[in-house]
Amino acid sequence: MLPYVTPEWVAQAGNNYRANPENAEKTFRGMNIFLTFRVLTDPKFGLHNDICFAMHLQNGVLQPDSTLVSRTDAFAKSDFVVSATAEVWKAVIKKQKGFIAAFMTGKIKLDKGNPTRMVSLASKSSAVVEAFYKIDTEWPDEMSPQRMREYEARVSEFRQKLGV
Repeated sequence: MLPYVTPEWVAQAGNNYRANPENAEKTFRGMNIFLTFRVLTDPKFGLHNDICFAMHLQNGVLQPDSTLVSRTDAFAKSDFVVSATAEVWKAVIKKQKGFIAAFMTGKIKLDKGNPTRMVSLASKSSAVVEAFYKIDTEWPDEMSPQRMREYEARVSEFRQKLGV
């Protein structure tokens, strides 16, 4: 199991995206986009500050900078920044709630980017969600108190080291 929004978790999502050739060759073919997902602060999920991770595609191919990013870099580099609580992202990733429905009802907010273009891209959201869905995720809100303390320490450590 990989803990939620850790560097390893984000890297595995990238591996899952790359493992499906249809992503680059069909679904996202020709697409150039830098999209950042912003997980809002939620102590119940061990997140005492927002955390951002990016998906950067060039001609549909996932780029090496598809990783955790600072909030400053997210807003400077991204075409789109979408934000939600960890609870909403969890429901979307576990396919309990659709991305489009969450976006249209305001559960997922567009912090940066063209709303009309975002709506047109939303039809491709299932391919992105699938990359995260396939991760055997350890969700912080399901951790024991001891494991949560370890997770929070790990998050603090990598955030400081990576500047995110």
